[in-house]
Amino acid sequence: MTELLCDEPDFGFTEPIAAESAYLIGLQMRGIARHELWEDGHSIPVKPIAPGTTHLYDLECNPVCYTDQPFHDLFFYVPREALAELGDDGTPSVRDLHWPRGAFLGDEVIRHIGYALLPALDAQQHTNQTFVDHMLLALRSHLVATYGGIQVVKTLRPCGGLAPWQERRAKELMRSRLADGVPLVELARACDLSPSTFVRAFKRSTGMSPHQWLLAQRVDHAIALMRDPARSLADIALACGFADQSHFTRAFTTRMGVRPGAYRASFSRKPG
Repeated sequence: MTELLCDEPDFGFTEPIAAESAYLIGLQMRGIARHELWEDGHSIPVKPIAPGTTHLYDLECNPVCYTDQPFHDLFFYVPREALAELGDDGTPSVRDLHWPRGAFLGDEVIRHIGYALLPALDAQQHTNQTFVDHMLLALRSHLVATYGGIQVVKTLRPCGGLAPWQERRAKELMRSRLADGVPLVELARACDLSPSTFVRAFKRSTGMSPHQWLLAQRVDHAIALMRDPARSLADIALACGFADQSHFTRAFTTRMGVRPGAYRASFSRKPG
């Protein structure tokens, strides 16, 4: 995932991209009235770009763009192998996506995923890795279901929970790296599962997604640290892996039903 921002006019042509078996999924954060597109040296008819729309670029076709206006884009890099991997979980295997060439699409799912991930790009610490992994898995599933040209099966193949050793191993990994988080691919590999299968099996075993379980552990750790009056809430938030104090406050309030400051104040009112 890459955010590109240019506030100056007369950007010109993009550099040619070496052909590879992958796609770029572009989310337009800013509208553009004038632009041009070429694929494999051939001009592709285009229209003005509305903000919030999506375009798919096949990197096997050497896409080159031109614009003389400022722009702001969010790009997702999606290898064809990542699309095909989804077939390991019972979905028909897909490597190619299909869409009207040159069209910018009003894909609300991609738009909401993109905007949900923007704060993760701005975070000062790598504290949102598990959340980002979940969102990118959702994006991949949406691309296959919407642009893969297959009939989507509405009922998933039954998925059992984790074996006791798998659940224990996954929880140990997440506890050992509570502040930084553990990428889903690493958790899945430790359990000898694909990421998609791991997420479903973990939720079946624990009643929570890995990201939800990790947030709960961070809140529990924060409660222990809050008993030290010398530590500020901002310091506790970073020590427990939250992006900032406001992120910590939202997660804490959701889990405990009270804001961290009020919860900490209750310590002084309790005997002992």
